[in-house]
Amino acid sequence: MMEKKTTAKLEETKAAAKAAESKAAVKVEETKAAAKAVEAKVAAKVEETKAAAKEAEAKVAEKAEEVVKETKKRKPRTKTAKKAAKEELKPEVYVEYQGNSALVEAAIEKAKEKFVAEGHRASSIKSLQIYLKPEDYAAYYVINQKNSGKVDLF
Repeated sequence: MMEKKTTAKLEETKAAAKAAESKAAVKVEETKAAAKAVEAKVAAKVEETKAAAKEAEAKVAEKAEEVVKETKKRKPRTKTAKKAAKEELKPEVYVEYQGNSALVEAAIEKAKEKFVAEGHRASSIKSLQIYLKPEDYAAYYVINQKNSGKVDLF
């Protein structure tokens, strides 16, 4: 009888093991199904994110184009031109001698006019030196280190 009890016990244990094995197999299948569902949700989220990223990228590109167009419409600022204009100073230099007064710029213009009257072109003047000599009432000039002359100072 003992043998029958042991055999019955063994059969019972085997049946319990098979039942546990079946439960475990069901749990594995349930877990696999749940994992596939989660995987599908993640894949859907990834696709949504990609679509949103493309849309955002398109909006950024559109905005960048607008900014570029707006920038091209604006006039460039020329701070250096304003500074250069402010820095240009044309002083008026006068020569006075024994009650007479003459503007140095006038002597320069007279020298240029005389040079042109001699048959030269004004655009050919590359250098000009003026020597003022009030005691002679004259301004002497040298143009392009070749031509020289004298004009009245006063």
